[in-house]
Amino acid sequence: EGPTTLTNDAQEYGAIFNIGNDSLSQKIAINYVVEDISVIGNEAFINPTESKELTLGYYLSKDLDLFHVDFGIRHDQISRNGSVSHDEHEEDHDEHEAELEYFDRDINTTSYALTLSRDINESLEVSLGLSSLERAPSAVELLINGPHLATGRFEVGNFNLKTERANNIDLSFKYSNDGFYGGLTFFQNDVDNYIYLMDETEDDHADHGDEDDHDGLTLANYLQQDAEFKGYELEIGKTFDLARGALSLSFARDSVSGEFTDGHNLPRMTPERNLYKFNYVEDGLTFTLILKDVSAQNDTAENETATGGFQMLNFNLSKTIETSLGSELVLSVFGKNLLDEAARNHSSFVKDEVPMSGRNLGVRVSYSF
Repeated sequence: EGPTTLTNDAQEYGAIFNIGNDSLSQKIAINYVVEDISVIGNEAFINPTESKELTLGYYLSKDLDLFHVDFGIRHDQISRNGSVSHDEHEEDHDEHEAELEYFDRDINTTSYALTLSRDINESLEVSLGLSSLERAPSAVELLINGPHLATGRFEVGNFNLKTERANNIDLSFKYSNDGFYGGLTFFQNDVDNYIYLMDETEDDHADHGDEDDHDGLTLANYLQQDAEFKGYELEIGKTFDLARGALSLSFARDSVSGEFTDGHNLPRMTPERNLYKFNYVEDGLTFTLILKDVSAQNDTAENETATGGFQMLNFNLSKTIETSLGSELVLSVFGKNLLDEAARNHSSFVKDEVPMSGRNLGVRVSYSF
């Protein structure tokens, strides 16, 4: 059996027209993309597909008396066509032949976003973002039908998937004063027809028995259901000016939860994370030390396993040397997962089989001229 070849041949054409003036920023954008995807070989999971997308967009930005406003709207005309292979067993010849079912679909989506921001004083800025974003299902979500080894699943698409519509709101605060900085954002996203990949349950597998083991892989179907995401992002830090350089210390935390409207958890949700960062810069020398503290994830979807928490410690030390000819030499020493944690990424499809990389030390040299 020969190798499986994946190709993506795309042509993209676009233009942006600036029609603003000194008091009002305005732009019109037009973009056209033609994309051909082909997977050929024994492990092919999707037949050749073609997608065409025409995008028209408008953006404006203006300072008003009370706040600054940014507004954008875009309309997409999308066509996707391809086929799905269905295996037909020929009793007379004791072999399988693939029967092709062809699909051709046109989709129109419209999205818009509005942001209102205001400087409360010289140090504090607050902004409110409102958006309604529509996303067409991808060619893979519509037409995949085969073993996808990157996810360790036999994935089955659904050509009847509707477009997603996400209604979002976020409230942000930014502060900066005398070397101290901070940011806090709260967000909530209500998504109609949220598209996700769901593994079959043991009961589902028992219904069809061992007559089709899906090449020994877990069967997963693309489904959709209304969902809600909510969470926050926080970052605070302080920069100290030293005699020979600058030292920055920061702390960041992010948290997001996701549920279907029926109360069940979404699959593969990222757990809460804390990020501690130490950064020192001095005349071409940079040293960065980052500790990522990831919580356990026990809010799991049906038929999904939990993952434990872990701490990931990384560092990078680099020196940039400028030459007389304008060239640049960068020498770096780096280390990843210095604690050699047995960590698993909860958002990974193969987290149970493949843990994250262990301790990794290296040297990197780059020269640009």
